[in-house]
Amino acid sequence: MLEYQGEKFSSWIKKHLKETGLTAVDAREKLGISNTAYYSLFKSKNLSRESVNRIVSAFKVSEEEIWGDDLSKSNAKPALFKGTGQPNMWVVPVKAQGGFLEGYGDSVILEQNIEKVYFPFVGQECFAFEIDGLSMVTEYMPGEYFVGSPIENFKHMVKGKVYVFQTVDGIILKEFVKIEEDNIYLRSQNEDYNPVKPIYLKEVKRVYQREMIIKN
Repeated sequence: MLEYQGEKFSSWIKKHLKETGLTAVDAREKLGISNTAYYSLFKSKNLSRESVNRIVSAFKVSEEEIWGDDLSKSNAKPALFKGTGQPNMWVVPVKAQGGFLEGYGDSVILEQNIEKVYFPFVGQECFAFEIDGLSMVTEYMPGEYFVGSPIENFKHMVKGKVYVFQTVDGIILKEFVKIEEDNIYLRSQNEDYNPVKPIYLKEVKRVYQREMIIKN
């Protein structure tokens, strides 16, 4: 279980309010909670997933910005990644919607930087991406893993289906809409994050179709 310490949130929110000029009342209103509930966040040893989602959505920040190293240390890989057998799944150490360096698909770089493990639930080589952010909730929650396999051609994509797109700028998890005039059009399932800026086809290095989701 992830430990989201209220003390960490307390330190972060004080700094955030100072930098932005907001007041505690402003912060409470952004969260949409009562005064008592707001201050109880500071005293909680472990914040609930609902509270964490509310915080990162209200302030448009990532969980790592608030909880930092404490989050990464407690966020252990699921036990499903610890099987024994012929390795067939790359566990990508970069979260969907985070940075994915250009050239990362090179096989030499893959071997040097990405852990490969045995995953018996998919019968071919696949990739596991940890989901980050709230743009695709409620079907795809932060902390879950999208397990996907590369598609061979853009024409294989189906409107309304969700894919992981590896681009020169980053990796994102989005629903496919259409391809038009050398651009891929995507949308978020959370309407607060729409519209999504189209991606130039030549900037897409790989597209991964869903094989399964590993939930917390």
